[in-house]
Amino acid sequence: MDEVSAADILLTGFGEADFAAVRGAIAALGRSALPGDPAHNTNTSLVLTAAYDESSLRGQRAAAIDDRRPWCFCVPVGERGLVAAASSAREGRMLLLPPVERELKRLLAALAEDAKDRGAGDAAFSGLWRLDAEFSWKTSAFDVSRVCRRLARLLAESGYYNDRAGEDECALALEEALVNSVDHGNLGLDSSLKPDDPLSEDLYSAERERRMAESSYGDKLVRIRVSVADGEANVALEDEGAGFDTTKIAESPSGLDVSGKGFWFIKRPFDAASYNSKGNTLTLSKRKPDSWR
Repeated sequence: MDEVSAADILLTGFGEADFAAVRGAIAALGRSALPGDPAHNTNTSLVLTAAYDESSLRGQRAAAIDDRRPWCFCVPVGERGLVAAASSAREGRMLLLPPVERELKRLLAALAEDAKDRGAGDAAFSGLWRLDAEFSWKTSAFDVSRVCRRLARLLAESGYYNDRAGEDECALALEEALVNSVDHGNLGLDSSLKPDDPLSEDLYSAERERRMAESSYGDKLVRIRVSVADGEANVALEDEGAGFDTTKIAESPSGLDVSGKGFWFIKRPFDAASYNSKGNTLTLSKRKPDSWR
């Protein structure tokens, strides 16, 4: 058996010392790894990639979108900005370098579950025809990216998106909408706090963190209602904020920044999108393609 077929983890982008450390730690856990390019080495079940700057991380995140395997972005523990960017990346998980055996073991177990979910995904919800569900989270405990990925996966697996690109666009649109629900709705943050000035951006983040910790803001709920019936899915996103003037929304790209809602971007992967009169509930609708009916 050659090295490619024997190894189940692909390592890419690592410096020499980090590669040796990660490969050795993987071997200590009874697993095998090899170096290579994800585009050409497709026999492994997992991909661990090292990023030493934000440019390389962006490239790796883009590559992960088109790869059905679970990915992990490995970044140096001392690079705080890079760690923050990798930890929020929805395309994969994160591991700090140098690796700690306990964290690596936990990561590999999580990636194995991700791989199992993806392997079962093509058929898991293919028979879904009717669903009526409602979820709610406190703002302070709401993991926006995770929820959006799971919801987009559900819609894709049940036939509302035909490929990974559609699923990813759906997840991004949901995340845009829900970040707005949290920031501008429940937390009541004004976009004017974050102009181009980097210092003002810091003020926005600091105010966001402060309000998230206050029960008067952080305890407000985000609700998601999902209904599927007769080949149409409807997703309603509701916050407990004051709402906004929905008549100011433009449905073209030029309306991306209106009220900070990015309405055109949000609507793109759906067939219809509309707010209630108050502006605190957004309903997104998607019809199943004829090929799935």
